[in-house]
Amino acid sequence: MTIPAPGRYTARDAVAVKELGAAPAWRGVGLARRMHDALLDGRPEAHATLMVNPAAGDGKVMRLYEGWGYDEEIGTVQPSPESPWLVCMARPV
Repeated sequence: MTIPAPGRYTARDAVAVKELGAAPAWRGVGLARRMHDALLDGRPEAHATLMVNPAAGDGKVMRLYEGWGYDEEIGTVQPSPESPWLVCMARPV
């Protein structure tokens, strides 16, 4: 990351959401949101984090996550030299 993540988003205090998606035929019907909510339901961690390419869908994907409560940007990261820069986002569980 370009800056160290705040301690509340590391170790046992946060769960990372990774690679959530729905097949094209199931998009737009709320399935991904229901899967996301089911994943977080009853989790003991205080926060959830994820990484998103801010350019994906011309910003649509990032706005979607903001609508799901991921309203805190905690930094940026480039996982490998070939990958785009990703924004790390967080929300309370």
